[in-house]
Amino acid sequence: MTMRYTEKDICNIPLTEFMAALGEKPVKSFEDMKLYYAPQRDDPEPMLVVNTSTNKWYDHATDQTGDIIDLAALKMNPMLYMDPRDFILKYMNEYELGKELSAMAHRPQQPMIINLDIKKVKLTDFMKALGQEHPVAADGNLRVYKAPYDDKHEPTMVINTETNLWRDTKSGAYGGIYDLAYELTGSCNMSELNQYIAGQMSGMEKSQKIEPPKQEQESDKPKRKMRL
Repeated sequence: MTMRYTEKDICNIPLTEFMAALGEKPVKSFEDMKLYYAPQRDDPEPMLVVNTSTNKWYDHATDQTGDIIDLAALKMNPMLYMDPRDFILKYMNEYELGKELSAMAHRPQQPMIINLDIKKVKLTDFMKALGQEHPVAADGNLRVYKAPYDDKHEPTMVINTETNLWRDTKSGAYGGIYDLAYELTGSCNMSELNQYIAGQMSGMEKSQKIEPPKQEQESDKPKRKMRL
């Protein structure tokens, strides 16, 4: 499954990976130092140095230095992002998803037999397969979950158990199980969505150990009546 970064992961993201997510490749390498074109400018010469041992950067053109959050703050459009952490998570998660899809495209595909009527899968069961055993709140036929496609995992996803549809109260996204799978994978390919959903449901079934029903052993001795 594609890795999804959260805020707690940001400080551990290598700057070289973030630069790759921004579409930047090192021009030169000197042991722990990698030289890049500054992603926030269109310089004729590479002026940004990343120290892989400290995970810090230094800009020779401006004499600025900092970490991944500082670099994101310089690169992001303040009209679109309020917090550089949101910018980092968007680019890193899209980058990881792109790597996964690329690997899938080059992986020998074997026909997968899906013994599952996906359209009949309950969204509440699918959420269990995604690791959310119980909703955070319930009201009648509505179940509230932490949005699994949101980096902040806020409780904004509401499932209607009668219609088997969901809606996000924050983003306005809504739909059925395929729409939810799209939000999680970014794929519009029906075959890939089928495999993803079936794989998640299969993983849940394997993790749940089914214990055989206990057989009550009847005693040969007659039960003693309780004395009043």
